[in-house]
Amino acid sequence: MKHSLHYLLFALGVGLAIALVPRLPVFQPADMVMAQGTSRTISPQGLANHLKKINAKMYGAYWCPACMKQKELFGSAFKRINYIECDARGTNGQPELCKEANIRAYPTWEINGKRYEGVYPLEGLAQLSGYQGR
Repeated sequence: MKHSLHYLLFALGVGLAIALVPRLPVFQPADMVMAQGTSRTISPQGLANHLKKINAKMYGAYWCPACMKQKELFGSAFKRINYIECDARGTNGQPELCKEANIRAYPTWEINGKRYEGVYPLEGLAQLSGYQGR
């Protein structure tokens, strides 16, 4: 009985946490529609290297479905991305950096001093970052 109560309280806590998390955008902003329609092929590895070179950052959380989608777009090249885990429970969690940066949604990209919330196609990130490679 004692364990059942603990599980119930845990489930209620998780449910409450999920309910309180802001709904994260997974759509593309209007200014990214053109980039999606281009026939340009972007190398995930090349783009990841470029984003690292210009010190771009992606803020996210390990449990965030939109963040998982963004990571999938890069595949194995994502390991090159300067990723900041905002949940203290995640691997290398750095919630203090996310708080200092006033991160409101996941994922949030910081590219060339500007913020972009939501999942972006590789072509969109290339456009935002000035990546010209393939």
